[in-house]
Amino acid sequence: MPPTRERGKYSKDLLHTAVQAVINGSKAPEVAKRHNIPIATLNKRVREQRSGQALVTKRRGPKPTLPDSCEEDLVAWIVAMQRDGNPTDRKTIIVKANQVLRRLDPTASLSAGWYRRFIVRHPQLTNRVAQVISSARNEVDDVAVTTLFNSLVNAIVTNKLSSDRVFNMDETSFASRRKSKDVIALKGSRNVWAKTVATNFHFSIVACGNASGYFLPPLFLLPGETVEKNIENYCSVPNATISTSPKGFMNEDLFEHWLKYFAKTVDKNIERPLLLVFDGLSSHFSLEIVELCKTLQVELLCLPSNATHLFQPLDVAVFGPYKTSIRKEIFEDMVNDETGDFYTISKPTALRIASNAWKNCVLAKNIISGFQCTGLFPASLVKMRSRYRLFKDGGVPKTTLLAPWIERREVIRREVLCLPAKEKKKRGIRSTVDVARRILTLGLLHEVDTTRKERLEATKQKKALQTKRAKKKPRREVKSCACGDHVVAKPQSTTGHAATELESVVVI
Repeated sequence: MPPTRERGKYSKDLLHTAVQAVINGSKAPEVAKRHNIPIATLNKRVREQRSGQALVTKRRGPKPTLPDSCEEDLVAWIVAMQRDGNPTDRKTIIVKANQVLRRLDPTASLSAGWYRRFIVRHPQLTNRVAQVISSARNEVDDVAVTTLFNSLVNAIVTNKLSSDRVFNMDETSFASRRKSKDVIALKGSRNVWAKTVATNFHFSIVACGNASGYFLPPLFLLPGETVEKNIENYCSVPNATISTSPKGFMNEDLFEHWLKYFAKTVDKNIERPLLLVFDGLSSHFSLEIVELCKTLQVELLCLPSNATHLFQPLDVAVFGPYKTSIRKEIFEDMVNDETGDFYTISKPTALRIASNAWKNCVLAKNIISGFQCTGLFPASLVKMRSRYRLFKDGGVPKTTLLAPWIERREVIRREVLCLPAKEKKKRGIRSTVDVARRILTLGLLHEVDTTRKERLEATKQKKALQTKRAKKKPRREVKSCACGDHVVAKPQSTTGHAATELESVVVI
């Protein structure tokens, strides 16, 4: 029995290097021994190279069910889907591969085994966790980026701004549920679950910091109209502020008060005006706010719509570690709870957790890094466009080239390996018709009110009919008895004729 030996323990690049060494004059046995390549294989490849044949390394075993050309097309489609903002997953790839295969062999099918081998054959593909963003957030264009840079440079040059005069303000929520997380479990466990607790209210944290690493004390924004007097005992951040709003979100009135607090809190020794970069939400921007900022010597710079994930320093570099710290604090409270009654998070507890996380994870180096990597300070159009392209192309490296398409696979490209249609904003077509005392046949419903003038006339008739009905509707006069125990409601006739008076008595 011949001795067994390991086969194929060398890469294509190593084989190519060995072949070139022999062609350049080195002895084949020495090269084969040095690179651990069988001498027969090396001699064969050298002969092929000298005869002008391409150096092609074939895989062992049976050929893949899906031809190589189809797999290359599939890889190109996967990359294109990623660039389009629709990255695929394992299931989608298997489904598409089967659709391609059925065009070649209607009786064949592919499964999870093929997918594992497909990933091995194409090492440029790997698993990644996709960051989910809305479609609107992925529609920022290069014009908006250039406009932001020009506005920023103009403000910096005009006012001769230094890093301690450029601020970023943003708010984030306390609640941060995660659907899953990595844990350590016993082998063979098929269903591993983890407990969690959450608030039953919205709680916002308003943060503000500058490009030199200074943070204003945070504003903790609770829902409602009142707060307990002893709630300050739960806040461990020095000089932090607390306020309320109906839903726990920042609104226009509260933002005006915050701007006054901002201008008052920033060190008086820092030269004015100050530049405040913010997201430009409707709750953060109005003509009254612009006039107030002129009085306070604060310049406002609005980021492009839906671009906080690109150019908001707090969102990019600060809120991530802060939210992680909040989750850790919640987990510690849940694990260390001895009462067995920790099912939800109260407002004081949420304030304590948020303030502890602020002290531990809101660091000067993070906000400085946020300003630098977003290109806000120092102002850098290169970094801004880099951030823009990072999300615009789905993270695909610039050097990535799509595989060349093969003409005989044209039908597969057009019908199977295609991208979803682009979203189109269509003006809604009205699906109702104002009747306005008209008697309409079923066939006439699609023919009436086709022009704007006809629709306005029908609406005018409908409003006139509603006004006429309102005049005919009797008003109800509520009278109270002297004893205060009964309420008598009498309808009054507006027609001038005697009407039957109906009395309804409601016992209180």
